[in-house]
Formats: sequence, structure tokens, C-alpha cells
Amino acid sequence: MTEALLVGLTVIVLEFVETWFSYPMTTRPLVVGTAIGIVLGDVATGVMVGAELELVFMGVMAIGGTVPPDACSGTAVGAAYAIILGKGVEVAFALAIPASMVCQMLLVPLISLRSLWSPVVDRLIEKGNYKALERLVPLVSLTMFIFKGLICGAAVLIGSDAMNAFIETLPTVLIDGMGVASGMLAAVGFALLLKMMWTKKLCVYFFLGFIMAAYCNMPLMAIAICGIILVIIFYFEGSFAKRVTNNVSVQKDEEELFND
Repeated sequence: MTEALLVGLTVIVLEFVETWFSYPMTTRPLVVGTAIGIVLGDVATGVMVGAELELVFMGVMAIGGTVPPDACSGTAVGAAYAIILGKGVEVAFALAIPASMVCQMLLVPLISLRSLWSPVVDRLIEKGNYKALERLVPLVSLTMFIFKGLICGAAVLIGSDAMNAFIETLPTVLIDGMGVASGMLAAVGFALLLKMMWTKKLCVYFFLGFIMAAYCNMPLMAIAICGIILVIIFYFEGSFAKRVTNNVSVQKDEEELFND
């Protein structure tokens, strides 16, 4: 019961902070997994699960009218059971994807819950009580977050014993397959992200990074630093420098014109 309550409250807090503090990425799997690890007392497993699921959900985003799987809820449930059952990332992956799909299907009913406040809002507007209306807005948002937290808490409240018994009935081949799939979906997540970024001008940097990692055995931090250095060089030597030069020449021409 305590573990379910902690997971539900963590989801509510992270969702609230994400919405009301200018989207600081607190609902990303890496942050959610770490937060669940903190409240459940196993930060290492939480970070590991969050990092693995971050790769899975990295390329998943809402485009147009599509509704992507809910990464926050899926990571919260998956990380919680990985810590409670001590089964590792494979079990977290097996439980995170279904949980994220369930919250995806419940998104429209969750949003519809906020319409229950419409009569209250109308009455406050008619009375001109805008101070109360301002105080009500965060509460309206919390309606959706609380329901999502209840879903995640209920998933954990089912009980580790029941989930452990269910997992034990699964064949080893399926569990091993989930572990392989988790690695494959990480590549799929990167591929989806790369597909949106891929252009003829940028593809050369993708291959440059691949060569630096595969053949030069450079760590990710070193590659990232090299990328920052390239950005700085292109910023001062590329189109930015040309714009500055053009502006200076225009100013000189104007000065010469007025001097005449």
C-alpha cells in the first residue's frame, strides 16, 4: 500500500511540475525512473530502468493528432516493479509498455474529467470572482494528474506477489525476448528521432559521430564536447560571421553616404 501511494504521488508531482514550471522535462523516463528509485529506496535500479526506457521513448512524440504512449506512467510502473520484484530491466520493459499504452487509451477520458469543473468556472465568471478563478486553475489541472497517479498506484497496488506469480508463469523464452526487444527498441527510438532530423546537410555529422565512436573508441562525453566545439566554430565562421560582415559593410556605406 505504501509503495503504491508513493508511486502515485510521485507521478502527480512530476506531472504538475512539468505543466506549471515551463516543461522542464520532469516526465521523461530518466527523471521518472530516478524519482521512483528515490522514493522506493533503490536509486541505482531506478536510474538504470529510466535510462533504458529513455532510449525506447526517445523518438515517441505527439505529431498532429496522434497520441503517443505515456512515457511517464509506463516508466513509473515499470521502474516500481523492477525495484519491488528485483527482476531487472527486462521485467520493467515488459510492464512499462502495456502501462504506457493503457494511459494512452485513457488520455481522452482523462482530459474530459476537467470538463466537470465547467459549471464552477461559469459561476465564478458570472460573479466576476477572478481571484478564485486563478486559484481554481491549478486544481483543474490536478484533476487529470490525480487520476493518472491513481492508475499508476493501482497498477502497483495489485501487489508484487500477484505480479511475481504472473511473471513466474511466463516462459523463459518470452522474458529473454523482452530483454532482446528492449535493446532493439532503443535503436528504433533513435531511428525515429533521426528520421525527423535527417537532411543532406546533417547526415555527414551522423557518420562523423559513428566513426568517432566505432573506430576511434571515443566516449560519449568527448564526442559531445567535439560537437559543441563544431557548433562554436560554425557559429563564428559560418553564416553568422557573414551576417556580421554584411552589417558592418552596410553601416560603413551609410556613414560614407551621410559624410558626403
